[in-house]
This record gives sequence, C-alpha cells and structure tokens, in this order.
Amino acid sequence: MPNNARITIAVCSRNRSQQLAAWWAHIGTIAGSDTTPIVVIDQSDVAPMLPRAPNLTIIHRPGRGLARARNLALTVATTPYVAFCDDDCRPDHDWLITITAVIHQYPDVALLYGAVWPSGADYQLHHHHTHAGSTVWASRSDGLVCSALRIAPTAAHYTTPVAPLECLGQGNNMIVAQAAVQQWGGFHPWLGAGAWLRAGEDVEITLRFLSHGALCMYEPQVRLSHDAWQTPDSLTATEHGYSVGMLAVHVWYALNGMTVAREYLRFRLHTAKKTIGARDETRRRSRSFLWGRGWALAKGIIGGIMLWLEEWVKGFPKIS
Repeated sequence: MPNNARITIAVCSRNRSQQLAAWWAHIGTIAGSDTTPIVVIDQSDVAPMLPRAPNLTIIHRPGRGLARARNLALTVATTPYVAFCDDDCRPDHDWLITITAVIHQYPDVALLYGAVWPSGADYQLHHHHTHAGSTVWASRSDGLVCSALRIAPTAAHYTTPVAPLECLGQGNNMIVAQAAVQQWGGFHPWLGAGAWLRAGEDVEITLRFLSHGALCMYEPQVRLSHDAWQTPDSLTATEHGYSVGMLAVHVWYALNGMTVAREYLRFRLHTAKKTIGARDETRRRSRSFLWGRGWALAKGIIGGIMLWLEEWVKGFPKIS
C-alpha cells in the first residue's frame, strides 16, 4: 500500500445528502483511502449523517460559498497537499496512488489537475471550440447532458499563464499544494458556487499561481468520472452562472494586463457561440435565454471591476 500521508481528500457539499452519501461509499473503494485523511466541509442546513471513520473529519458550517468551504478545508488539512473533488465525482481506484506518484516526481507542483470523464457508457462527447483550444461536454440518448469535463490524453506542464479550462482542468479534480497557498493565498471568497460571482474560483487561483511562475500540471492518469447529468435547460442556467465568474476573473486580470485574460474577453465578447447552452438555436434566441446571458455578462463585468478595485485598494484578501 502506498504512503498517502502527504495528501488529504476534501469534498465540499451543500444540501446534497444523497450525493454526499454515495460519494463517501465510493471513496472507501479507492486504494489507500483507509489511511488517507478525509475532510468533508458541509454547508447544508442540516448536518450530514455519514458513517464514522478514524480518518474522517466532518465540519458542518451552514452557509454558502464554495471558495470559503475550500479555504476551510485547506486550513483544517495538515498534509502538504489537498485533493479536491466534488460530491458528484467518482475517482478511479488508483486515483490516490497516481497523485502520490506525480507529486513524488514533481515536488514543486502547485496545482495538479486530473482527467474528468462522464459517468456511465451511453454517451457521446462534443467539443466546444474556443480561442485557446476546446472544452468538452457529453450528451446521452435520453437527452441529458454533462459538462465540466476534461479528457485530453496528454500530460501538460505550465509555469506561465494559459487558459485554465482548455489547458489544465477544473476544480472537480484538483490537487492544491499548501506551500503555494501559504505563499500566494487561497481561493477568493467572492467566487465559486454560492458566492455572488457564482463560479471561477478554480480559474482564478490557477491564473494567480501561474502569474507567479508556479508549476501547474495536468495529468490524464489522475482520473475520475463526473455523475452530473442534467437537462439542457438546467445546464443553460448553470452556464449562465458560470459565465458570471469566468467573466469577472478575466476582467480583473485583463485590467491587470494579463494577455491570456484579454484574449479570453475578446473571444467571449465577439463570438456568438459562447457556451454549450447557446448551441440550441431555439433557446439561444428566446427572450429568457438572452436576458440570462445579458445579465451574466453585465454582472461578470461589474464583478471583475470590483475585484480589481478591491485588490488595488486593499490587496488580495487574507484567506482564512
């Protein structure tokens, strides 16, 4: 059995008791999970009921904000690395073994992202092309769709700013080095699900670490599956929220002069095919869709300016 004492597994959840229970049951099947510290940050209205285990820490703190929950997990964890996944994600059996091998080979890695595949087998993959490559989503024959995927077959290493989603990954399979957090800060509390800017906490921390020359990596063997199938209409609403955070982060960094952020904004502001939800012509042209997209655009821009002003006046907020 590999020594996984350098890693803590962390999941942040809110009012998703069934998903959290299924996640906990699956984590027990992963090689090395019995000797690995596991932290559950639960923001539900009612405390979660999970079977107790010696290596499990549950912190019930009602409220909202994925970035705040992630920061709390980083504070609680006593290991050099924290491996984040979501409660609707199922890591492969050798997930911890592979993470351990990668950080042993690259001890200076600040952020390590892994592959995210859709759950099940009855699906079709689709590529959404962007200015920096492509992102991936999946559809099933029953009409449901799944996003937040990363299936690139080749490992990648970066120490200068790149487009995080196209080149690295997202926060549902993300390993964070505590040393990097101590040096450059954790997740910004305005970002992420439940916060007023609704998303982008993983993109922002990646751009910030890369701007300092930190090593950020993608390793396809660090793999899990994403069991987040939803209707196209539900995904459209999700994508509206995601647009807010993405725009806010890139407006902020564009105002700070980052070329990657400016390239993203040019793409978002001048292309008609902006998100998965915009692919359906009927929904794209509907009044409700246009209202949602326009509101996301306005809120994201305003949020990015406010983030920039906050940093300019106060500096990056202390993470606690």
